[in-house]
Amino acid sequence: MQTGSLSIRQLLRKAKAKQFKLPQFQRDFVWNEAQVALLIDSIARNYPIGSLLLLEPSPDIQLSTRSLQAAITEMDQSIPINDAGVAPENSDVPEAQELLILDGQQRLTSIVRVLLNANPTKTYWFDLREIYESFHEERADWIKQTKGKTTDATRNDGRWVRADLILEGEEQQYVIRYFLSQEEDKAMHAIQKVHRVFETIRNYQVPYILLEGQEGVEAICRIFETINSTGTRLTTFDLAVARYFPHPDLRDLYEKARHQHPVLSEFDVDGERLLQVIVLLEKGREPSRSEQLNLTKDDIIKHWGAAVNALVRAINWARRECGLEPQFYVGESQLVALASVLAGLSEKQQEHFLTQKHDQLVEWFFSNIMQSGFRATNYRIFVHYQSLQILREHGYIPEEDIPTVKLDVDTLIRLAKSDNRYKAALALLRRYVKEDFYSGATISSDNFEIHHFFPRSFGAKKYVDSIANLIPVTKDTNRFLSNRNPSDYMRDLIRKGNFHALNKRLAGALLPIQINAEGIVEPNILSDDQYNTFIQERGKMILQKIREITGNRFAETIGETGE
Repeated sequence: MQTGSLSIRQLLRKAKAKQFKLPQFQRDFVWNEAQVALLIDSIARNYPIGSLLLLEPSPDIQLSTRSLQAAITEMDQSIPINDAGVAPENSDVPEAQELLILDGQQRLTSIVRVLLNANPTKTYWFDLREIYESFHEERADWIKQTKGKTTDATRNDGRWVRADLILEGEEQQYVIRYFLSQEEDKAMHAIQKVHRVFETIRNYQVPYILLEGQEGVEAICRIFETINSTGTRLTTFDLAVARYFPHPDLRDLYEKARHQHPVLSEFDVDGERLLQVIVLLEKGREPSRSEQLNLTKDDIIKHWGAAVNALVRAINWARRECGLEPQFYVGESQLVALASVLAGLSEKQQEHFLTQKHDQLVEWFFSNIMQSGFRATNYRIFVHYQSLQILREHGYIPEEDIPTVKLDVDTLIRLAKSDNRYKAALALLRRYVKEDFYSGATISSDNFEIHHFFPRSFGAKKYVDSIANLIPVTKDTNRFLSNRNPSDYMRDLIRKGNFHALNKRLAGALLPIQINAEGIVEPNILSDDQYNTFIQERGKMILQKIREITGNRFAETIGETGE
């Protein structure tokens, strides 16, 4: 990895030499004119604009690329060459190597479009009068643009100078001519002020980080994730899109799969998951980034359809049998492994496997996602894949792949939203709570929401977002109950009678209350001052369900905290 900086002049000469390329995963240029103007204004004020992240291609990383979205004219070929056949150092000729832009294409394209007059449909101008009179006001309206391309050097009686002329100082004659014709007494001061602005632009240093291809895919992705200014991850799938384009066009295949199977969009499944399935299918090895990018085009074409169908089936299985929903999507490594096993089976064999091994699969799934600090990794995917192959062939899952679930009531109550176990517990609630406790309506993926049994608005309750205070209901019930206190709306239910049906729904919702024959809630724990008692009792009921679903892999702890 190298770091350094390039002056605007150097940067634009590299652009004219067509050195900069965009990997195919990069989006199109999307900045509006206000963003472009703000960037150029920042450069003129010598404000930082962030680093460019560049990649030097290597035999290990060969990506399909395209050019910048800019109408760059051919580089002047009259640059002197010495006897050795290379340009002298002071000629500032850019090197011949290709540089891929991983981060910074919006900024670089904007600079090129303005300062090389390379916008396909517009021309940019610098307003000399605005620079002289208003530059100190921190406004960017001295940067103008007009429709159409032109070779005119100035506009508006010399007041506007074409932006690209400042690159080599060609604007100076027009600046002098304009101010001398306008106000001779202040001309020198105006000329000097405008000159300083243009000199700042010419000499502005743009920092860059150059990744060398031999550093490897893993290192490049990690560095990108760490320093990328937009916060966007560079995924293996992004690299694969560029690696294999145009045949197959992975992005197109992926979008068609999402359209054909909406569940992939609902769960926002990354295309990398499909590549991981294909690696396991084709190679039976850990689906690392390197293995994914070493797939052949034939491998992808051969297995793509099976990988898509199997991953869809695995997610639908987890939704149906484990309560998984997009709002609390966990267990990706388990689902990729399951999909990889399913993809190697016929449809009839898939159904037989999921049916015959149902209980073992559910226990395995929940035992894994109920772990603190759980994280999906390629290594874990491979371990899970091997375990499920053993389950399919020999009827059991190795004990080391069914970890012990260590949990107690206090820890459950205090779980943070960011904790994997919090999402896993929501899935468990969704699995068990099939009927709306208030209306009796069936809860489905299309109509369910998570409701705070005790609303946030009642008192200063601690752990109001606790798992023990959440309950799946229908959207209609969630809106109807809104911020009402349970002691209030339970009276409405009691007045409707039919205590037997009501008590059945309350038990099914894992609520620690029942209605006696006299229409009284027992125990009396629905008042706001009984909140702590309520979440303790409900926490015990939820913990019991976790114990049931994880079987002998459950070990209740004492004193652990989830904060």
